[in-house]
Amino acid sequence: MPEVKTLKVVYGADCLWWDTIDKVAINKSDPPCCPHCGSVLCEVESIEKWWEGADAYEKGNQPGYRKFLEWSRGKCFKTFDEAWAAYSRW
Repeated sequence: MPEVKTLKVVYGADCLWWDTIDKVAINKSDPPCCPHCGSVLCEVESIEKWWEGADAYEKGNQPGYRKFLEWSRGKCFKTFDEAWAAYSRW
């Protein structure tokens, strides 16, 4: 059976954009960045680890956080409050 390669999840250091690493913007002189605002990215080794962290955060801090993240995938917001407000109107 062929090995399935799991893509890393990347997320903005200065924005709330997140997605798999194949969705990043790449410039010739810059590291991979948010395709919307150009924010530098951080990474998590897999989507499974991403959701583990999201679920843990939801339990201790923010009810509805996972559904918020599912909705926000691929969207760029400058602040959590801005993103949460847009999600709440959705």
